[in-house]
Amino acid sequence: MIIKTECSICEGSLEEIINLGECPPANNFVEKKNQDVESFPLIIDFCQQCYCIQLRHCLSKKELYSFYTYSTPQIDSLAKHYENLLKKLKELNFAQKSQSCIEIGSNNGNLLNFLKPHFNKVLGVDPASNIASIAIENGVETIIDFFSNKVAKKILEKNTKFDVAIARHMFAHNEDPSEMLSAMDKILDESGVFIIENAYAIDTFKNGEFDQIYHEHMFYFSALNINALMNKFNFELIDFEHAPVHGGSGVFICGKKGKHTIQKSVGKILSEEEKYFNDKKIFQNFREKIEATRKQVIELIAKDISSNKIVGAYGAPAKAFTVFSYYGLNHRNISFCVDTTPTKIGKVFPKFNIPIIAEDELADHDYDTLIVNAWNYKEDILKKSSSIFKKGTKLIFIIPNLEIYTVN
Repeated sequence: MIIKTECSICEGSLEEIINLGECPPANNFVEKKNQDVESFPLIIDFCQQCYCIQLRHCLSKKELYSFYTYSTPQIDSLAKHYENLLKKLKELNFAQKSQSCIEIGSNNGNLLNFLKPHFNKVLGVDPASNIASIAIENGVETIIDFFSNKVAKKILEKNTKFDVAIARHMFAHNEDPSEMLSAMDKILDESGVFIIENAYAIDTFKNGEFDQIYHEHMFYFSALNINALMNKFNFELIDFEHAPVHGGSGVFICGKKGKHTIQKSVGKILSEEEKYFNDKKIFQNFREKIEATRKQVIELIAKDISSNKIVGAYGAPAKAFTVFSYYGLNHRNISFCVDTTPTKIGKVFPKFNIPIIAEDELADHDYDTLIVNAWNYKEDILKKSSSIFKKGTKLIFIIPNLEIYTVN
């Protein structure tokens, strides 16, 4: 474990934003209850010099990915997002039949499968063998490894440089991005684009998305800190778009220095972000908002349990680890958690001892209330709620605002 005492981008001094206590590494489920798993601090710091927001305690790759279980779902909101990404690529004169695309952290290959018909070649790189094997089975060529200078060299032995590189919701998963950017510089064509998509820091803190804070997420990116990071290397931020997925994501489009026209969107977003970060009220409001919601939710759960109602959870994403930890929830007040990911079903949340069941097992369980951890798929969940939950079920969404729905 690395404990940061200075900014990872500019080596500036840091100040604490929030301490959420200790939590096991997210997505690392166990086979049985009461299985020993170590917990680690979740503390977020802020650099006033380059505006970098970062996790203080960073775990090793082995600790994070030895038992990785996240598999990208196939749902309407993501399908629409992929279409928007393709549209943007075409606007930039990419996604042509003569071009190639590489995705770093390609997971089960869903995005590359979608993009495959629009490129001459697609290639994925992902270290989680159990998840990457799904992509390979589905016909997406995938290198099972961590992306690095060594891997980049191997890729170039068999391939020409790539026109498009994509890193969706994984660029923040490295305690030091310099190795990745150095490797990216090697494999990206001089006129190519590198698209980084991550949870957008402004949304994370403005909306009280505290559950975006877990050990995989070592950085909380905004255009300001992406721009500062790119300027350290042979890249620059050339365009920015906001996407609604995952509670609000930033799509940072980067290219090699001097090879592209920098769009007006860049200057605009940099100016907007400075207003948020200079007075730091966004962090104070964040702390107040999440603590107020925590108290309300704990009261709701306690009231239901005192009335002999059964409370469960819906969704076992990485975010759920932070929710259960910060809210002080465990098997005594959350009877089970429902998920649709085969690699998670049958497993148990470590420390909290909450078992994970499949959707089709719900019919065999008594329940009255469900805390929805997968709030970022709210519309998808509500759309199918009447077909998967029994009538009268109370669904509690805690982010961005506390909302309660009753299934009709």
